Amino acid sequence: MIRTLPPLHLAKSPLVLVLCQVRFAPILAMDKYFPRIQDQLRLKGYPLAKNTVVHEALFTPTGAETLQRARWQAQDKTSSRSIVVTENFLVYQTVEYSAFEAFVRELDLAVATVASEVKELLIQRVGLRYVDLVRSGNGETWTDFVQPGLQGLKSATFVQGTQSQLYQCVANTESGTMIVRLFQNREGQVLPPDLTEADDLKPRINRPLEPKELLTILDLDHFSARQEDYRSGLIAEQAWQLHDDLDQVFRKSLVTEKALEAWK
Repeated sequence: MIRTLPPLHLAKSPLVLVLCQVRFAPILAMDKYFPRIQDQLRLKGYPLAKNTVVHEALFTPTGAETLQRARWQAQDKTSSRSIVVTENFLVYQTVEYSAFEAFVRELDLAVATVASEVKELLIQRVGLRYVDLVRSGNGETWTDFVQPGLQGLKSATFVQGTQSQLYQCVANTESGTMIVRLFQNREGQVLPPDLTEADDLKPRINRPLEPKELLTILDLDHFSARQEDYRSGLIAEQAWQLHDDLDQVFRKSLVTEKALEAWK
């Protein structure tokens, strides 16, 4: 376990979704394994099965093709936590995050359950992602909560109340690669564009959205692309390393002290 900062407990946390994706070498027979995986997950607190077929566009020199991929999902009774499995990755995600210790226990359980049925699982990538929703209120604006470096271009030419920002930073870390994004919209979108449905998990919003309200989404993604044979404890070790760097960036480089005080 690596934790260089004390746990951050925020009663008014802006966090709306946390997920970890574990990629592994493709298991083309996953459709044969998953019924047994689902039966184990059902007994471990994930009784709801929501399986779908995802259509993906593949562009080749001869034209575009549409691929169909099975996507299996097990949810808890409250639809606040879910485990998504495909032939080459697993995602554990939650909209009711309390502490990383609890999160990583469930993540470890999910991967261990798959590994117990799929022998010789080869891990290729582990990515941890936090999504926060920053909203104005009590006389404060989003610029009070986000560091100046992410506040974007300012100009008297812009009509007040119409501007929105889109920011991205990509950097290497000692653990892997981190991507930090800021995305704003006035269309009521509370998750990044690639997570708009989040597999039926509904983010908990502390107050109703206002029409045309400016929503600021902070999206932190940290991943490690190391190929290793699965063993007990491997995913937890990598997840803790990824988490510590994300925690440092969030507190010291992304949000302001005023934000942390307001969210207490």
